Amino acid sequence: MTSTDVAARPRVHYPCLEGLRALAALMVVVHHAASLAGPEHTPDFVRVPAQVMDSGVAVFFVLSGFLIYRPIAVAHQAGEAPAPWSGFWWRRLLRLVPAYWVALTFFWALGSFNLGHDWWRYYLFAQIYSRTTALGGLVQAWSLCTEVTFYLVIPLWSVLHRAVRRGRPVSFAQELAGCVALAVAAIVARGIISSRNPTWRGLSFQWLPTNLDLFAAGMVVAVVSVHAASDPRLSDLLGRLARWAEPWWLAGAALFCWYAIRVGPAAEAQLADPNGAYTGAFWQQRQLVLALLGLLLLVPAAFGPQDLGPVRTVLRLRPVVWVGGVSYGLYLWHFDWMKRAVPRSGGFAGQDGWAGWFPSGTAPSFLPLLGIGVGAGLVAAALSWYVLEQPFQRFKGVVGGRRTRKTA
Repeated sequence: MTSTDVAARPRVHYPCLEGLRALAALMVVVHHAASLAGPEHTPDFVRVPAQVMDSGVAVFFVLSGFLIYRPIAVAHQAGEAPAPWSGFWWRRLLRLVPAYWVALTFFWALGSFNLGHDWWRYYLFAQIYSRTTALGGLVQAWSLCTEVTFYLVIPLWSVLHRAVRRGRPVSFAQELAGCVALAVAAIVARGIISSRNPTWRGLSFQWLPTNLDLFAAGMVVAVVSVHAASDPRLSDLLGRLARWAEPWWLAGAALFCWYAIRVGPAAEAQLADPNGAYTGAFWQQRQLVLALLGLLLLVPAAFGPQDLGPVRTVLRLRPVVWVGGVSYGLYLWHFDWMKRAVPRSGGFAGQDGWAGWFPSGTAPSFLPLLGIGVGAGLVAAALSWYVLEQPFQRFKGVVGGRRTRKTA
């Protein structure tokens, strides 16, 4: 089998994944709405879970690890090279860059932020590597920088696997061991930074090495799903374990509630630390919980009957699938529309704002901000999807003069 044969394999469809994307994006919107409204304008029953709903980003990372690595694991199992990396990078560029550049340029022109002399960093996904630009521009775009780094590193990881195996198939145990090694590397990286050079904590929180375990969690599911396809006993076991999504999601909900109530976000003293809030055991615990949460949500979307049970039914509803389809645009656009509704200047709140939307001297509460984030965010996301993102996908197969297989 050649790499062309590997590329020609049909893509496995997972009908619940768009619903997971919708959930992750809406978690981030709720988190930002509560953050901008502040505790005094957010009900406690919303504020407590919303404080840790930035975990939606972790869910995106786990999903990315699964979707990006699965076709690579297919090639590894066959002892073949994955589809050409030029095609992979081209598809990733088309998927991420045009929509991001348009949103970034639009809000810069609107005056929501000033990119300054380092404007090029934001356009090249390099803002997270400088303390002066890390949370500038579209604040939430830090995660895109982490994603892009993962796209650059994963081919090297594949080449390493094939070099060790000298072109022979990579076994199930070897693939899993590799994923565990990545997770351990993330734990070690966080430990070294936190204890040996804490001045880098705040910045390195956004880097790939400290988030590798989240991607590795998704990679584990990808490896298991690939080997289950050729192992009837493993496939049968997974089908039985994940037959019902509800126990997995109930466990995920319990884990999330425990974390929100008993642990919560960084404490006041941590937030006041100029080196960054995430340190020591708190940082390690946070990443472990978010990786487990991502796994609990993803497993029933990757295994078991995809049309069985209420959870999967909701994830496959057309409106939910649609939100998942435009979730990238929602992620890009929601926050700065909310920022401009806050009648104060500076920081996350933007500059002049649209204070006229609200009574003089008052700050918007959680629900109006959430409405702006979801409403304006989805309108902008729909425009981005139908006018920009979808049309650009027509060019995804032009690299190399032939159609290339879509990997994510």
